[in-house]
Amino acid sequence: MAERRSAIPAPGHGRAAWVFALVYLVAFIILDWASYIRPLQGLNITPWNPQPALAVALLLWSRRWLWLVWAGLVAAELVVRGAPDNWLAALTATVALSLTYAAIAQAIARRMDLSQPFATRKELAWFALIVAAGSLVSAGLYVLAFSATGFGPDGSVQGAIARYWVGDGVGHVVTLPILLILMDRPRRAALVSTLGSAPWWLAAGLTVLCLWIVFGRGEQDYFKFFYLLLLPVVWSAALFGVAGAVLSSFVTQLGLIAAVQLALHHDLAVFELQALMAASTLTALLIGVLVDERARAAAELRSSLRFAAAGQMAAALAHELSQPLTALNNYAHAFRSLSAGAQPLDAGRREQLSDIMQRVAGEAQRAGEVVKRLRDFFKRGATSLERVPAEAAVHEAVQAHAAFAGRLGVVVTSELAPGLPPVWVDPLQIAVVLRNLLANAIEAAAAAPGDKRVRVRASLDREGVLVAVHDSGPGVEPGRMHGLFDAAPSGKPGGLGVGLSICRAIVEAHGGKLWAETGPGGHFFFSIPIDDHDASADQRPS
Repeated sequence: MAERRSAIPAPGHGRAAWVFALVYLVAFIILDWASYIRPLQGLNITPWNPQPALAVALLLWSRRWLWLVWAGLVAAELVVRGAPDNWLAALTATVALSLTYAAIAQAIARRMDLSQPFATRKELAWFALIVAAGSLVSAGLYVLAFSATGFGPDGSVQGAIARYWVGDGVGHVVTLPILLILMDRPRRAALVSTLGSAPWWLAAGLTVLCLWIVFGRGEQDYFKFFYLLLLPVVWSAALFGVAGAVLSSFVTQLGLIAAVQLALHHDLAVFELQALMAASTLTALLIGVLVDERARAAAELRSSLRFAAAGQMAAALAHELSQPLTALNNYAHAFRSLSAGAQPLDAGRREQLSDIMQRVAGEAQRAGEVVKRLRDFFKRGATSLERVPAEAAVHEAVQAHAAFAGRLGVVVTSELAPGLPPVWVDPLQIAVVLRNLLANAIEAAAAAPGDKRVRVRASLDREGVLVAVHDSGPGVEPGRMHGLFDAAPSGKPGGLGVGLSICRAIVEAHGGKLWAETGPGGHFFFSIPIDDHDASADQRPS
């Protein structure tokens, strides 16, 4: 895999570089001093080492600071632990640690996108593997460097390596993610935003409460209630993603360090708590990565849906404008036929021409309304609601298709339950649904042998007003039911295959449902909920 580096430039040469180096040394020594608790006798191994994470972050920034990493290790050794009794072992150990940190930084840079750290679960898995392996190597080199010179720990070498491994590993897992996020501007902004959020501070307060519950009892009971510390960390990760995970883990780690100083009296318990801390932090990071992945996927889906909506709107406009444009064409032919000839127009012919022009104007206005309403629907998912009698909507659709059904020899009837309440709908959009369903039903009934009938029923059910369209056609085959309402190539000559897809989107935007049932015959249903909507409202989002 090609190496991917951070886009953040490292300080240049000159005075700025020396100031930066001094700041790093001070920060490294302070971290080493703050975490120098419960050192293992003989080797000064502590249960939590955040300063190696600072060194790895520096090397991720620029490899040319390797000398500064070594200088920081030597300075911390002198300032925090005092002059070593064995200078050869100390210098060997610091050189080995510097090279190990460089190897960890190299591996992370090759396996993670530093411009967007912890973006995927795969990157998190690589991070955990690299940190675990690198910490084990650094632990082994450090302990063996002292053991080889005869200045070994009071206990076993294996035990010392295990404790050093856990201390460095926890330091990397808890601290390095924060440093990597601070190196990335968008993630840094998310971190600052999380710190300014009241829910995160509530999670931090819950962490303190859980720490008090865990360590406010006898030492023999600490591990019985450690699982409580997972609750605020998981909650914060679920709310804020990786930013919440790293911040809450850091607060938990600080609380554990305070508990180690004040409550714990056995180093073995400290070691076990830090191992649990590593597992807790990795769990929180995994949840945070999953949350961030889901948020990015949702954003990408919204973006792709915009393009899909644009294409669907174009298809919808073509589908819905075909009828008024056909009517306009027919009226134009009729107007030309009636106005042909040089003889003066009598009163009857003038009245016919006037009627045709009114129809032309009506169809043109209808076409304009279709364009406007469908554009608003696909652009914002908006519906312009009006209080409409259910009977009126059904009658209008049936009357609009009367001539079409008559030409095909199909009988269209309607059955309306008495006392249907008015519904809050967008009249034009619901007309689109009814006209599509009726047109499909009439065409299906016309293609079937025998009785050619279409029946529209409107009644009340538990979900509101239920409209059913039945036809005597062949019906929907069970194999087509799964993708029936998806936009797909139409089986009808000249069809675009978007009618039912548009109908479903419109009905769902009104809070209803559209479905079909298998034959014999075609059976389509849609429901519109009865809503006590305020009459002044004119928009409702999908």
